Amino acid sequence: MRFLGNIEAKIDSKGRAFLPAQFRKTLMASGETDLVLRQDIFENTLVLYPESVWNSLMDEMRARLSRWNRQQQMVYRTFVSGVIGVSMDTNGRILIPKAYLQAAGITQSLRFVGMGDTIEIWACEPEAELPFMDKDRFGSALEELMKGAPRHADAGDTAATDSL
Repeated sequence: MRFLGNIEAKIDSKGRAFLPAQFRKTLMASGETDLVLRQDIFENTLVLYPESVWNSLMDEMRARLSRWNRQQQMVYRTFVSGVIGVSMDTNGRILIPKAYLQAAGITQSLRFVGMGDTIEIWACEPEAELPFMDKDRFGSALEELMKGAPRHADAGDTAATDSL
């Protein structure tokens, strides 16, 4: 399951927002109906997890963290305690609790950002800044990250086939 895109939406007075059609289609194609919502760890945003993705994440965390280590148990508790289950209504809307909207600084508009297997929900207010890199900084960072990465031959990439 892959969520892609950057889509603006409005919230109504009850805190409901239409999940973008392309995201709903992706969820339906994979048989997902339930979602998990939590605040992001690093940014002032919310993250929507399809239930299967959330469950895999919980399994991975539980496998890495010891129940007998106080610090690790506190990390796990803190991570899982700030979540709420959400589901789409028949119109394709999700209800975002007011406390979550306030925590993310969302008042009227929001932005859904597809992040592969999750969906981020950002404030889309005039003063809200999204943590995206400018083109030059992004290019430099990507180049640095990809140095030494295994090279995959593209169909039109003769350099990769010439070295064989």
